[in-house]
Amino acid sequence: MRRAAALLAQRLPAVLDASQPSTSSVGVQWCRAFTTTGTRPAPIHPEEEVYNRQRQLIILGNRVPTVAPDTWIAPNAVVVGDVDLYEKTSIWYGCVLRGDLNSVKVGAFTNVQDRTVIHAARSSPTGLPAATVIGRNVTIGQACLLRSVTVEDEAVIGDKCVLLEGSMVEKHAGEEQAAAASSVLAPGSVLPPGRRIPSGQLWAGSPAKYVRDLSKDEKAEIATLATSMFQHVDAHDDDFLPNSTAYQEAENLRKILKPTSALAESGAGLDHAPNAQL
Repeated sequence: MRRAAALLAQRLPAVLDASQPSTSSVGVQWCRAFTTTGTRPAPIHPEEEVYNRQRQLIILGNRVPTVAPDTWIAPNAVVVGDVDLYEKTSIWYGCVLRGDLNSVKVGAFTNVQDRTVIHAARSSPTGLPAATVIGRNVTIGQACLLRSVTVEDEAVIGDKCVLLEGSMVEKHAGEEQAAAASSVLAPGSVLPPGRRIPSGQLWAGSPAKYVRDLSKDEKAEIATLATSMFQHVDAHDDDFLPNSTAYQEAENLRKILKPTSALAESGAGLDHAPNAQL
């Protein structure tokens, strides 16, 4: 933020003193412009944009993210390096999944909610596997931190939880598969390195400790909670280009702006550009 503010402060005088854009170049007509009420528009090319220059998927050398076709990643979420996202996984706003040092795997129907960070260390001080593995039908709450952990199928990690190196949340592996259920970590809990949560239990606290066993109804709701989150994806996904109606708001804004405003003139140039598409 400080760097962006400094760059903006340096460019602001040039923006205010910018002359009228030339109509001889089609590229200028396609540039992004600030909306002002002044008489002189101030075009800014996309490569000079200081507000948002991030990418959703980042390749680091031979570490390449692998994403299923029906996985949803929020526009401001970042997936870096050796990260595998399986079917109908949802990565929500502000999340960071870093596979730069080791691999990160997120199973099908798992949702990673806002501002959660999932990382994997190069090696674990506990001697356990350093890769991060998250199973199917897992719900990870907001603002969590998971580093080199194993979360098996059908678990719930509450908001603002911290799971440190080598910790593990188990899934029941008994004979009655229908009753299989993993554990629940209460919001705000900290799971120390190497700590294991047995199946079917509720843990809470810092450091996390056993509270009680889960009821039969609570176990049945774990998978339903995970799959229900994906039902909200369509409503969020439809609001972003290229398959959205956001351009309609821009057109309505141009109608009420002054004819000499930057957005109005950039829109006029766009309408006359060859093969223009919204």
